[in-house]
Amino acid sequence: MSDRDRDALMEAALTAYRDRDPEGRLMPPPAWWDLPPDALDDLFEAQLVARDVERRADPAGMSGTVRAVLQRIRGRMAG
Repeated sequence: MSDRDRDALMEAALTAYRDRDPEGRLMPPPAWWDLPPDALDDLFEAQLVARDVERRADPAGMSGTVRAVLQRIRGRMAG
């Protein structure tokens, strides 16, 4: 796999957004499955940095992951 292909997969898997299966379980992004095993540690580190950037940019200090969890909790409480 070329560095360019690896970087594109890393970028695609970096987001905090996760699809859910029919039972509501979180699913890894499709790009995650295509990454070589040695890239998964690098992806994890990049995700930590990305979540830190999100927290610093957010007025309430929340990452995209925190916002998604709160939205899901609030949605269940309302319904």
